[in-house]
Amino acid sequence: MTQRWRPNLRRSRRESMTIPELLVFLLPLLLFVILLYGMLAWTVYVSFADWRGVQPTYEFAGLKWYRTMFSLPRFQADIVNNLRWLVLGVVPTVVLALFIAYLLEIGSFKGIETYTRTLILYPVAMSFIVTGTIWSWMYQPDRGVLNTILRGLVNPIRDGLGLDPVLGGRYITNPDTVTYWLIVIFVWQYLGFAVIILQSSFRTTELQEMIESALVDGASRFRILWQIIVPNIRGGILVLISLLLISALKVFDIVYVVTFGGPGFASDVLAFFMLIATFQQHLVSMGAGLGVIIFLMAFIVVVPYTIYAFRKWFE
Repeated sequence: MTQRWRPNLRRSRRESMTIPELLVFLLPLLLFVILLYGMLAWTVYVSFADWRGVQPTYEFAGLKWYRTMFSLPRFQADIVNNLRWLVLGVVPTVVLALFIAYLLEIGSFKGIETYTRTLILYPVAMSFIVTGTIWSWMYQPDRGVLNTILRGLVNPIRDGLGLDPVLGGRYITNPDTVTYWLIVIFVWQYLGFAVIILQSSFRTTELQEMIESALVDGASRFRILWQIIVPNIRGGILVLISLLLISALKVFDIVYVVTFGGPGFASDVLAFFMLIATFQQHLVSMGAGLGVIIFLMAFIVVVPYTIYAFRKWFE
């Protein structure tokens, strides 16, 4: 009898929703959708136009700017660099965060867990402009922090062993390695955020009971991590990976502050190229095309998470 009554109650609640209530819930959502997809449609249209210079020009040019963009060595280098950011910026962050969160959760240093979490979370509170400025000081070839430390360690024994600072101290002036040193900054800043996300996934009653049972049965901590924890927090890991992928895809501030895309365009990324093309070269249609490429890459990244979320929603 109770089971028959509940659906009727839900149906009566839906039927009793008034027009003002519908407006309160639906109007902001409708405005957001119109604004978001309206601006997206405008960007796509501009990418097919022939807008060059300050004066807007909406004359249809077809795929002209896409063909020009795909033929540029800079664009090809940007695609490679963005893929490096997506892989090398996300995978080490997730792996390191998983181990750190696990150590903080079941380690024997519970007393300092709060202080450790604060230390690793602090970089997340900093803007990328501040972070880039700090790390540019550290990477400076002449008087940077890292090279100063290396010289202090190496100089006493360099004469006898012929040692020099790593890569000659050319962290952000070597075109072959500059992108990797920038990715180190990304990992440093997002590591604390990733640890907090994974720690929150650990703290479910069912998972804690499984861990305690495994410890009682004598399972090693490494086996508990890979056979119990990881399979049971895959939802949290997927959410974390999706957020990190989006952040890595739209990276701009670090490149702008630390290297300005250099040397040459060795550390350039799509978002930075879009800024240069739109506001310095005044190739607005090309900038819009770069924005469309970034959107398509982000859409591909978000799709797996969206599918997973819908499956969990309708279970």
